[in-house]
Amino acid sequence: MKRKELKEIAKKIAKAERTIADSSDHSAIRKAQDEIMELSGKLLSMEDMIAVDELVQDLLNEKS
Repeated sequence: MKRKELKEIAKKIAKAERTIADSSDHSAIRKAQDEIMELSGKLLSMEDMIAVDELVQDLLNEKS
């Protein structure tokens, strides 16, 4: 995947992770978990998975 595509996926995953961490609404949490699973399914290689994981961690640390 292209770097730009990986960044977009990472942004969406980070947003969903924040929803899971901050929300008490079980429906919103379930929706965020489903979105993470869907986005993760788009990653075809281990290198892409590692790159997205690092980007997500950076985004979450940046917003903390």
